Amino acid sequence: MTTISYRPEVQRARTLRQRLSLNRLDYLRELRRLAAIMSQAELASQLGVKQPTIHSALRTAAKMADPVPGFSGASPYEITQRYATGELTRAQLVDELSRWAYPSEAPTGGFDPLLVSTSGSFDEVGRARSEGLIDGAIYDAILDRAVDSSQ
Repeated sequence: MTTISYRPEVQRARTLRQRLSLNRLDYLRELRRLAAIMSQAELASQLGVKQPTIHSALRTAAKMADPVPGFSGASPYEITQRYATGELTRAQLVDELSRWAYPSEAPTGGFDPLLVSTSGSFDEVGRARSEGLIDGAIYDAILDRAVDSSQ
């Protein structure tokens, strides 16, 4: 698997980009939680936004998965993002992703299995590796522990 070489001075921007994505996830999940205990109008007032803004955000939030119990995210990719932003240690990342219940290869409906990725699959760990969120040593450690625990 190849990786792109990033200039060191771009690392802060790369981390902030991942943080932005995670902040949006966390914000929408929090809105969904709050909407269960307060009206959209009250929530909008408390946040200083218009009610249609809350309504639209809640429609988006309804489609989002919550973190899997016992894990830091709803997907292997989200967990690697949290590691890349410093929310998780290397040990936590390897532990969580080696315990993740990766789905077996699902039927691809006639599509090439190399082009179709199942949500929550180990492909997400590979994507994180290729995007530089984790390095090869971490990828190998996750793979080795995941294989060992499946036997």
